[in-house]
Amino acid sequence: MSTRATVHFQFNRKDVAIIYRHSDGYPEGLGRDLESFLDDVQENVSDTRFDDPSSLAAKFIVWQADMYHGQHMLDFLDVGVVLTDPCDIEYRYNVECNGG
Repeated sequence: MSTRATVHFQFNRKDVAIIYRHSDGYPEGLGRDLESFLDDVQENVSDTRFDDPSSLAAKFIVWQADMYHGQHMLDFLDVGVVLTDPCDIEYRYNVECNGG
C-alpha cells in the first residue's frame, strides 16, 4: 500500500495551500523530498517566494511532477491539490511561509 501524506503551506499558521502525495509520505521519503525541494529553491531560484505559500506550493507541485511523470510531463498522478486532508493520510507536514 501507499503511504499517503499532505503538505500544508501556511502563513501565520493558517493553511493557504494543501498538496497531497499518494506514496512515500513517510519522513524518509516526503520528509527528505521537502528538504531537498526547499534547498533547491534557496540555491537555484532568484525569487524564492518563501513568504508566499501559494507560489511555493505551486513550485513544489512542478518539482514533484518532474520526479513522477511518465512519458509526458503532465502524465503524473502521485501529486495533487486538495482542500482538506483526505481521511487516509498517514503523515502531515507543515511548511510555514513567513519568509525564512
